[in-house]
Amino acid sequence: MITPRPRAVVLGSLSLFVVLFVVLTFELSASASTSVGKAQATRKARPAPAETKTDTESEVPASETAEPEEPTTEYLEPEPEYEYVEPEVEEVPPVVTSSS
Repeated sequence: MITPRPRAVVLGSLSLFVVLFVVLTFELSASASTSVGKAQATRKARPAPAETKTDTESEVPASETAEPEEPTTEYLEPEPEYEYVEPEVEEVPPVVTSSS
């Protein structure tokens, strides 16, 4: 069996890392842009209707003719579903061996 050359192994590992990094970057940017787009779409306000009055219109209070306003929803940061707790690690003293 032929053993792979170290240079080829290093180049193959680096190229695999670069490809995976690029794919992950695109996936994260795509998911971030869609979540930002959804948040901005919910935050957009409707334009106010233009009000023009003529002399022939009867004087009606604005509170009676105006449509009821919908409550605006604020963007709330999603709460984390879990909290990370760092595991406790026992410290083991190093093993010292004498070499001759």
